Amino acid sequence: MTLFLIALAALSWTGLSLAVLAMVLRRVGTARQAAWRAFGIGLAVNTISAWYASPGEPIAAVILIVLCHLLLLPALLIAARREERP
Repeated sequence: MTLFLIALAALSWTGLSLAVLAMVLRRVGTARQAAWRAFGIGLAVNTISAWYASPGEPIAAVILIVLCHLLLLPALLIAARREERP
């Protein structure tokens, strides 16, 4: 049960951070570029943070972060495509 709650918290935090980061980066370029940049920045920062934050199981933490990002990438790209439509 604890592992499920940790995964749910990681997924929700990842979704929130990617959405906010994409919204901020939207001012620099198109929505699709903002989505990909947010994905890359979020993945890099969160992976490094998870690696150093979990001294006992760094690989498991990194896998969790990567999976959360990969699960949210399609939703982020669909939202970017909807935003670009006239």
